[in-house]
Amino acid sequence: MGSSTRYGLAGIAALALLAIVHGLRDKALPPEPTRDYLLGVLPNFAAAIAITFVLLSVWADQNKDARPAAARRAFRISAAISGTGLIAWELFQMSSKRLVFDPHDLGATLVGVGVAGVVFSAIKQR
Repeated sequence: MGSSTRYGLAGIAALALLAIVHGLRDKALPPEPTRDYLLGVLPNFAAAIAITFVLLSVWADQNKDARPAAARRAFRISAAISGTGLIAWELFQMSSKRLVFDPHDLGATLVGVGVAGVVFSAIKQR
């Protein structure tokens, strides 16, 4: 299996998690603090992973013969774009009357980027 496929599947798995979380958030469930907290921060966690691997899979598809060092560099760039974009969006929410800023979402984004790093290490080309 090629690296673009592996990275793409990781991105799809993270998008599936995001879809599941949004589906659960739409259900009328009785209040449960731990579940409600997780459903509040998991979208940022999953998005950080998904964006990283979607970008990386596009890069890998265009650079099929890239060396592992180039893939690591592309991963770092993809993760930086993902993390920076999600953090910028969260900070933008502080200026909006309609959107809600949650500092826990910032943490979830950073944890998601970290988990993306662990996943990348597990599936990268040797």
